[in-house]
Amino acid sequence: MIEILRDLMVKAFAVDSVWSIVLRGLLWLVISVVIIVSMDNPNANQSSIKLKANLGFFLMFTVVASGLIYLLFGYVQS
Repeated sequence: MIEILRDLMVKAFAVDSVWSIVLRGLLWLVISVVIIVSMDNPNANQSSIKLKANLGFFLMFTVVASGLIYLLFGYVQS
């Protein structure tokens, strides 16, 4: 059982494995969904009051998304 888990972990973090791309994509998706849900506000009055906070979240989303895209596609095979 431990050997199977070890093999899966090696495949998940190996640069030449498709599972590493899948793992990075899932990580990107989870973090993106968390950020999008945290920015969702149905009340228009509160949304206009918290414009500064929403713009801060947008900036954070942009920085985090850029980092995650780099993690997803930024490796070079040797």
